[in-house]
Amino acid sequence: VHQGEPVMRRGIVALLASLPVLLVVSGYAWMRDEPLSVDAQTWLEQAQVDAGPSRAYVFLNGLDADPGQSPEALGAERLQAYRTWRSSHGPLDEGFAEPLVPTLALANGPLFCAIEKDGCLSTLLSGVSGWVETDEQRLLRERYWQFLQLDDYRNLLEDSIMAPLPPYHYLMNGQQLLALQLLKAAQAGEGEQVRVRLDEELQLLRGQMRRADTLIAKMIMVRMVERNMRWQAVLYRQGLMPAPSSVLAFDQAERSLLRPLQYEFRSVALMFKSQPSSNLDWKERLLMWWGLRPQMSINASLSFYQPLAELSQLPPAKFAPKVQQLPEPQWQKSRRNPVGNVLLGMAIPDFRDYAVRVQDLEVQRRLLQGMSQLPQGVPSAEQLHAFDNPYYPGQPALLDERDRLCFAGPLPVRDGARCLPL
Repeated sequence: VHQGEPVMRRGIVALLASLPVLLVVSGYAWMRDEPLSVDAQTWLEQAQVDAGPSRAYVFLNGLDADPGQSPEALGAERLQAYRTWRSSHGPLDEGFAEPLVPTLALANGPLFCAIEKDGCLSTLLSGVSGWVETDEQRLLRERYWQFLQLDDYRNLLEDSIMAPLPPYHYLMNGQQLLALQLLKAAQAGEGEQVRVRLDEELQLLRGQMRRADTLIAKMIMVRMVERNMRWQAVLYRQGLMPAPSSVLAFDQAERSLLRPLQYEFRSVALMFKSQPSSNLDWKERLLMWWGLRPQMSINASLSFYQPLAELSQLPPAKFAPKVQQLPEPQWQKSRRNPVGNVLLGMAIPDFRDYAVRVQDLEVQRRLLQGMSQLPQGVPSAEQLHAFDNPYYPGQPALLDERDRLCFAGPLPVRDGARCLPL
């Protein structure tokens, strides 16, 4: 027994001597990040901002310029101001202020309601005859049309999740000004000219929708395409315009959310790689150091984006069953990345709603095309069967409680995105 004591003592001494090595090895294993996956690296590379010029982006960035300044000049001024500020600030820094310059007044009032909202249409139909376009409103409407014809749109802002947005509200205001002008012309008996103009606007909007490379730009263009088709339906059913022209089905490039989701993925990757430290106390910085593996988090976040990007490119009949069966994003939650696990669950929205909204454009297109074959009044069940639901082939259209012509589809939607007014 006494001989065993020195052996035990030597074992304890050896264990104590090796403890620092064990701690270093286990600490390294805990702290070690993983390399970016091939797919994540590919997505980040494809999401890089194109260094080439984009007159359309610069023009849109200055769409609200004062009458004494061109949109191109203001857009370039804002872009340069942001780039200058970014050159001395991190990608997560806040505080950028755009140059203070005079801008156009944003048109407002009852006639600038959203046509899909309850009560708006009756306000527009009854009130537009007394509307007189101001010089600034005419200028914005003309700029809106000029923007639509520019075919080189691409986002020009470098990596930052705090980047300023172009004045999209002026873009949508410009569309409303055009709609009011066309409604007034239709009431004056110029229905054929109005139809031609709406056809042209729809084609130009679809081109801009194809080129939209950020999620917000894509969804704004989707909303504007929706409104064009809604106006066509309204003017036709009101007897103010001939039957809508034939509209081609929406194609894969128009449906696709690949580029917009790659841009969103890049922003999230930037968040993980550039966690702020200036506003954190030492305990928070220690927690981030101990519990966040940036590249592991970036790899895991791809499961939120890649499946939806692939689904968005499918036609509606194939998209509907797959989006309903799509499970919640699953990622390998690592005990070595507890902070990353929490951020992944909090920072990334459910993109299914965006994909469905884009797919719903084909619903509205089919309703619009079928509507041109309907006589005035409430359609019969037989007439509703002539419509073919793009999500569920063979399923007819239906009338909702507000006597709107609708199709059923996957996931709930708002604002009547699967309906057109009769």
